[in-house]
Amino acid sequence: MFASYICRVPLLLAAGMVISSCGGTASRQQEASPVEFEDRLVISENDDKSPLRIPAAQLPAAGQCRLWKPNRPVREQAAAGPCSEIEPTAPPESWVLYRPRQDPRLVDVRIIDPDQAGLVTQVRVYDAERGTYLGSRQAKRASPTPATPYTR
Repeated sequence: MFASYICRVPLLLAAGMVISSCGGTASRQQEASPVEFEDRLVISENDDKSPLRIPAAQLPAAGQCRLWKPNRPVREQAAAGPCSEIEPTAPPESWVLYRPRQDPRLVDVRIIDPDQAGLVTQVRVYDAERGTYLGSRQAKRASPTPATPYTR
C-alpha cells in the first residue's frame, strides 16, 4: 500500500503543475493586447475638433510622454518622462501626451480606456504650438488569418 502511494505522488505533482500552468495561461489570455494605430490621420464629421487646451510649455519634449489628467490644474499633472514607464500604468480616463521625435511639431494625445489602465483606445493629433486638432489615427485592423488548406 505504501508503494502504491509513492507511485501516485509524482502523478499528483504532475497534475498539479498542469492545472497551475493552465490557470496562468488563462489569465494571460484575458489581458488586452495593445492597440496599434496607423500613421495616417483621419478627420471624421463626429470628431471633437476643439483645440487642445494644454499650454505648449506643458507639453513633453520630443520623444517623451507626459501623463495628463483632463480637468485638473497644471500643478497636479505629472512630470514628463519615458513613454515605456508612463503609458503602461496610465490610469483609466487619463491621457498620455507624446511628442514624436521625428516630428516634434505634433503632439499625440493617447486616450486611455475608461475601464482599463494602460489601454490606449484613441490617438488624437494636434499641432503642438497652436493646439489645433489635425485628426485621429485609426486603429489598425487585424489581418485575417490565412486559411490553411486541408490536406490528407
